[in-house]
Amino acid sequence: MAFDIGKALKTALIPAVLVIILGIISQGIGFILGIVPFLSVIMCAIGPGIMLLQVICLAWAGFKAVKEAQMDLVGGALSGGIAGVISSVVLGVISAVLAVLGIGANVVGSDSLGGAAIGAGIGIVAIVIGLVVGIIFWTVVGLVMGAIGSFVAGMKK
Repeated sequence: MAFDIGKALKTALIPAVLVIILGIISQGIGFILGIVPFLSVIMCAIGPGIMLLQVICLAWAGFKAVKEAQMDLVGGALSGGIAGVISSVVLGVISAVLAVLGIGANVVGSDSLGGAAIGAGIGIVAIVIGLVVGIIFWTVVGLVMGAIGSFVAGMKK
């Protein structure tokens, strides 16, 4: 059996939640460390480690698809892709809200209202573009890592 959307969704749910939790932790750490400018360098060391854990969670979705739902490579890739879509949409919305709040705070504190309005408009367009590109990118990462996870699960029979 190639793939079943229901099974893929079921096996992708827990890895997607873990990716979301890791993303929220990452954003929280980034916010806290961003308050003190020189501490934001610490996020440069922590960020790649959190992203690696998120990528491993996406591979785990493919692994689970083979081991728990008896799916094949395509089903594992689909499971990883679903986990990627779910997590990227949720984290993208959270990031967009935080970015818009940041833009609003910058507009209020600005000396030049016209310049702040132009900057806010450009910032909102950038947020939307980033949201779309992020969802597409993380979906592709999920598909690839899900396929890798299902391949590894197939080798461990």
